[in-house]
Amino acid sequence: MKSFKNILIILFGLLIFATAGCEEKVLEKDPMTSFSEKDIWSDIGLVKKYVWDNYNALPRWGIDENWSLNMSSSYTDQSFIIFDYGTWVYNSGVIDPSAMGALGSKWENRYDYIRNINIFFNRIEEVEAAEDVKTRLKGEMKFLRAWCYADLISLFGGVPILTDVFELDSDFQVNRDPYQDVVDYIIGELDEAKSMVPASVPSSEFGRITKGAVQGLKSKVLLYAASKLHDPGTEPSGPLYDYDKANKWQEASDAAEAVLNMDQYSLVQVENWKDYQNLFLSNNSEIIFASPSHSKYNRNWEPNIGYVNTPNGYHGWSGNCVTHNFVQDFQMANGLDIDDAGSGYDPSPSTIYENREMRFYANVVYQGCTYRGRETEFYLPGGLDSKDGPESWNYARTGYTMRKFQDESVDFKDQNPTTPRILFRLAEFYLNYAEAQWHLDNYGNAEQAVNTIRNRVDLPDVEWSTPQELLEAIRHERHIELAFEEHRFWDVRRWMTADEHFNENAMGIAWTKENEQGELDPNGDLTYEIIQNQERNFRERMYYIPIPLSEINKSDLQQNWGYK
Repeated sequence: MKSFKNILIILFGLLIFATAGCEEKVLEKDPMTSFSEKDIWSDIGLVKKYVWDNYNALPRWGIDENWSLNMSSSYTDQSFIIFDYGTWVYNSGVIDPSAMGALGSKWENRYDYIRNINIFFNRIEEVEAAEDVKTRLKGEMKFLRAWCYADLISLFGGVPILTDVFELDSDFQVNRDPYQDVVDYIIGELDEAKSMVPASVPSSEFGRITKGAVQGLKSKVLLYAASKLHDPGTEPSGPLYDYDKANKWQEASDAAEAVLNMDQYSLVQVENWKDYQNLFLSNNSEIIFASPSHSKYNRNWEPNIGYVNTPNGYHGWSGNCVTHNFVQDFQMANGLDIDDAGSGYDPSPSTIYENREMRFYANVVYQGCTYRGRETEFYLPGGLDSKDGPESWNYARTGYTMRKFQDESVDFKDQNPTTPRILFRLAEFYLNYAEAQWHLDNYGNAEQAVNTIRNRVDLPDVEWSTPQELLEAIRHERHIELAFEEHRFWDVRRWMTADEHFNENAMGIAWTKENEQGELDPNGDLTYEIIQNQERNFRERMYYIPIPLSEINKSDLQQNWGYK
């Protein structure tokens, strides 16, 4: 584990909140960098800001902790990022303890926050403040620590459970705890936290932790733990990887159902794809927990989601480009897959995107669609959104960009969008419940839950004749409904289906205008070809990522299966 930062360095980040228009008089004292530990733990106002700073442990738009542009979908079949930023070592299958790319900071970052939170629990009792105020802060910090451990075990398997603060003279030799023990610890922390935080918060506190957020994380952790990846009968196996509880699927089902039974949340009803797109642009009854952009409860720095993922013709960066693989996974409006008999799919250039289900149009910017006031031009020669357009180095290599999360009413060049970074919304828990019920052989309940999600977007009920077909339908709905919301990377690995999905090369579509002689001609007819953007190679060992070599060298931890 890295040598820990001095407390004053940790608190330097709090200067952001001190200068953000806060009205608390305590901030009128001295510059934040002059506060000592004694100052912090003798003033509840500064303690609150310490807690707010640790909300930054929650996910940003990107998976990287330092330069958050590459979304986790670009480690999957859903998208491809035109800037590498450390994704290649994973997608190509060459990741190892000394070369981990953007994932290499995860261990260090999570344990940094865990240490901050442990400091909080060591000192909070000496702070003079109302008990209900301190209790709420404790609940928030328990949740944040649980989140950090949930991230760690999803990537690495069993990890050391640390509740004390290491000092310079501490023994840094620690062992990894069994995966099941860490899950039990997380669930225990969440059960305590749930009784310490409110059921809801006013709009002025949007982004603070609630009972719904706590229950949502509990559902996610138990669902992941129950999955095939942690079954003792799969490789790798052993205490660092296994979860062997007889009632694991019932516990996962109960946790998801508890979220569904919370009265304050309901699915947003939509009439068309534009309504569905708007679901992700502001707070609503479906959102259980989200990180608001530029809030005192989170985000010292957050990338502009519009700038990063809008085509270059609008002076965006094209960033996480949707793959053609993913485009072809969207069903038709009649609920059939594009290769099903009777689907009506026509791959001709003029009809390739016609009659798709509404979520396709809300998720993907494609050739010829209307986006930000004009039709897109991904074609050569001369297309505004091609490499012939402005800022040609930022053109969309796959021929698609991401529409989800894009507030087209905002000029992202002049202001940051206020799009919330959704961490939990109700649709996820219908699908969690469906999956758990399927594993309990309650196929009728599973079907009803997944159809609730499909029917909301005007799709017919799933058709299935075998339980396996129903399971595939549930997994398909997670793929589409939760697109780009940081689920696919975890889902495919926990299902252990990465050899099927993450070994597919990332494909795109190249549009051209050609004359009758097959030459590029701005007055020619539109045509396309399918192209390869990135070769992908998933190795079996990558169901867990390696512990960074620097951490192995410091603490002599046991390395993950398959890595030297």
